[in-house]
Amino acid sequence: MAHVEENAQVREPAGQSRDWNYHPDLPIRMSPVFDLPPKPKAAVAWLLGTWLKLTPPVSHMIFALLVVSFVLPATVEMQSFSWGWVGTIAAITFGTVLLLGTALHLYLYVFAGQKMRLKFDVRPMEKSARFTFGDQVWDNFFWTMASGVVFWTGWMILYFYFAANGWVPTLDSFGTSPIWFVAFFFVIRFWQSFHFYWIHRLIHIPYLFKTVHHLHHRNVNVGPWSGLAMHPVESFFYFSGILIHFVLPSHPIHVMFHMFSLSLGALFSHAGFDKLLIRDKKAIEAGSFHHQLHHRYFECNYGSEEMPLDRWFGSFHDGTQEATQRIRARKKLIFARK
Repeated sequence: MAHVEENAQVREPAGQSRDWNYHPDLPIRMSPVFDLPPKPKAAVAWLLGTWLKLTPPVSHMIFALLVVSFVLPATVEMQSFSWGWVGTIAAITFGTVLLLGTALHLYLYVFAGQKMRLKFDVRPMEKSARFTFGDQVWDNFFWTMASGVVFWTGWMILYFYFAANGWVPTLDSFGTSPIWFVAFFFVIRFWQSFHFYWIHRLIHIPYLFKTVHHLHHRNVNVGPWSGLAMHPVESFFYFSGILIHFVLPSHPIHVMFHMFSLSLGALFSHAGFDKLLIRDKKAIEAGSFHHQLHHRYFECNYGSEEMPLDRWFGSFHDGTQEATQRIRARKKLIFARK
């Protein structure tokens, strides 16, 4: 009891729910970009307010530029398989996840750099027999590196091999098609949300949930390593969003930006904290309360805030008590059909 009261002292008021240590103002909102009738001012304000943040997606753009400019192997080298360039791709994928995941976990959970401030769920990471190795952190780390990053790496190798051999449409540079070069970043953001929603709904089918997706959902209270802690089947489908680049003309920067958004973005969105505080100032966007709701209530918020698919299909949880009751009733109906 004393532990709960101690945490309550650092609770920051926001909205009206008492189910969380912290949450943003409620009800949470979805992107107004697809609202009807159109709301151009609100749509532009949303895009500027969410797309021009350091992370995501600006940091992913910076990472993409740096990797393509200084690390990515030459196209001619990738025309045939060799340990050199394949190893470089693996170093990019495993290295970035290892560095960012470790940094976030150490700062937030080991050194408690901001204690409980802005943490959604008051509970610590678990030590339980339901996790691999009996430990949530090591479970998540193992499945992240042995499944999530492995399939991200595999998809990347396949794409760059195809692109180097001219088997998929590519862009050589910004000057090739400047309008499409810029517009495609917007396409990627919306495609990522669209693809994630439908893949996520697929693996919530009872059979796939029990055999595949349950591994990820063992994390009711999430941490940075939870983001890519997936069953191999889920990892395969999650990163299959890269298939858009097999169809539409892409520059390596587009591909790297997209893949960093899926991978590093998952580490941030599962951080468990709304923002990272530097010297008690809200410095960097971190966790997603929208997705935190999904991990607690399961049958809601399958997608992201970028596209209102959850709202259109009745699965949107806005964080309020009314939404919780509605989602619980929906969940009972879904399980009654199983």
